[in-house]
Amino acid sequence: MKLDKIVGLLVIILIGAFLGSASTYGIIKIISAVNSKKQVAQTLFDTTAMTPNAIQVNTTSESDNIDNSRKNAIVKAAQEVGPAVVSISVVQTQIYRQTNPGFGADFWDYFFYGPREYRRQTHSMGSGIIINPEGYILTNDHVVRGSEDITITLTSGDQYKGKIIGSDESSDLAVLKIISNKKDFPYAVLGNSDDLMIGEWAIAIGNPFGYLLDDSKPTVTVGVISATNRDIKPEAGFKQVYRNMIQTDAAINPGNSGGALVNARGEVIGVNAFIFTSSRGSEGIGFAIPINRAKTVIADLINTGQVVKAWVGMRVQKITPMMAQSLNLEHKSGLVVTEVDDMSPAKQAGIHPGDGIISINNRKLDRESDWEDIINYAKAGQSISLKLTRNNDTLNLTLIPEEMPIEHAPTYEDRFGLKLAAITSKVASMYNIRDNRGVLVKQVAENGIGAGLGFQEGDIIRSVNRRMITGLEDYKKIIENLRPGMQVLFIIERQGEMYYLAIAV
Repeated sequence: MKLDKIVGLLVIILIGAFLGSASTYGIIKIISAVNSKKQVAQTLFDTTAMTPNAIQVNTTSESDNIDNSRKNAIVKAAQEVGPAVVSISVVQTQIYRQTNPGFGADFWDYFFYGPREYRRQTHSMGSGIIINPEGYILTNDHVVRGSEDITITLTSGDQYKGKIIGSDESSDLAVLKIISNKKDFPYAVLGNSDDLMIGEWAIAIGNPFGYLLDDSKPTVTVGVISATNRDIKPEAGFKQVYRNMIQTDAAINPGNSGGALVNARGEVIGVNAFIFTSSRGSEGIGFAIPINRAKTVIADLINTGQVVKAWVGMRVQKITPMMAQSLNLEHKSGLVVTEVDDMSPAKQAGIHPGDGIISINNRKLDRESDWEDIINYAKAGQSISLKLTRNNDTLNLTLIPEEMPIEHAPTYEDRFGLKLAAITSKVASMYNIRDNRGVLVKQVAENGIGAGLGFQEGDIIRSVNRRMITGLEDYKKIIENLRPGMQVLFIIERQGEMYYLAIAV
């Protein structure tokens, strides 16, 4: 073999050896790097290999600062009031009366024995606010009206039975009591609803649709005070009077009724009552009863079980410019007295029809609802200061309301679920009754026969079976002498109109 061929072969061998060594080294480095990464990954996900040094921890106070900034006024208010908001589960029995018997056996039963009644047990939910450590709860009357069994669920999940202490359908408020000897229940602070500002935060706390997913903690929704002093036009057949209501866009849904409307200070400023909606869901127009109004009835509900209304004995209406000119009144706006009852507190105070009302208890009145708001919650024996104008003179008078005369009149409860009162001279004056013969319907039992017939509070029963009623004893004697199978024909007077009502005993 020639020398140059030998040298070339050696060079090729050396170059191959060099390249092989370099490739081997590179492959080894790559494999080492991959193994290293696998080891790190395994360490991160292997909890057994974790050590304090394996995880980076923020040792600064930055996290604490963020947490503190998250706890704004809304969060704090919800944390303060939330434990005092409860879920109320109610069992009721609804009574349905047959209205269209058709023809056949049902028709003859209907003809001889009257409408058949059907009963069905129903369940409903609402919310409430614990107002003192003994477990008294403020809620809506419509949440618990007609209830037979009440269950109270706290945010802790603890459940108790509840009982109605007092309720008032007109104000749509009720007070319940948790049946327990505990005296350390969480309770909410009641604020002041007279100093609300349009646009300030409003926090609605309640249990919409009950407590979902077995979670007893209430739902918190946030909005603003949209308006105040909203008067809601009453619906036919409803006794609730919603005046000077708080309007809010905080979401209020079914089950929120009776829950708390709270300000940014964590004070209850209203009791959530209802919403305006076309979709059966929240549309940003909700209403709450001002807490200051609730405060005026809470004591009555706890002490007597009902709101004790006072008698003033006068009626008013809004002044128009032409009316002011005709009555020679200096004030062209406000209210004027239209009628004063005989023997009434207003009469005794020296108030006359035609007097213009400047203010009551230093509060200027612009609307009839302002007057009703004061009078509906006036207390017997607590004086009211009136500033009036009469023939260009300014008068300052003191009016002392009395208890309703009907509360002192003799009463009788009949077999039809009617509570009747004698028409005394003061009762006649109060109800503007010109003829005191007959008896006055004071109360109608919700599930009684009288309610099914259509009797209403304030009706005057003038005759039974064409026999004129002279008074309470006369009515009692006629009713107690009725025998099974007899038909009864009532003639009643309602707001000056006469009506017939008939039933078989």
